[in-house]
Amino acid sequence: MSESVNFQSVYSQSAISSSSDDNGVLCDCKRKAKVVRAWTRENPGRRFYGCSGYRVGNGCESCNFFRWYDVEKPHGWQHLALQEARDIIREQKAEIANLRTKKEKDEQCEALKREVLILNERSYVLRNVLVASAVGFGVAVGGIMVMSKW
Repeated sequence: MSESVNFQSVYSQSAISSSSDDNGVLCDCKRKAKVVRAWTRENPGRRFYGCSGYRVGNGCESCNFFRWYDVEKPHGWQHLALQEARDIIREQKAEIANLRTKKEKDEQCEALKREVLILNERSYVLRNVLVASAVGFGVAVGGIMVMSKW
């Protein structure tokens, strides 16, 4: 049962998870093909072989090898269950991302609160120094005035 599928399309539309392959399937560039799980609407949870590629400079080159690992497409209640599971996983990932963002904002808020407390303490100390200096200046000027009358 051969099915014509665009490897790049399935590979890029999938929330991909790969696993090790014990079957020794080789891709067109003679590398061990990875078993990858597709999460497309048509093939949720269906596994396929794909080229693991090889490093060239800063990128990765692939021969776009593609072959279904699972011969049959998911269907019936299993198909629906896999789609629902995929949607729940996506929602949970989004919620986790939101919670991480909230946690980072909370941490930034706490850091700002600590800074405000430190600045308030410094302000209090500087205010006291200023008052003490003014009093000292007044005493010094009063002393000079008293001494100048003698």
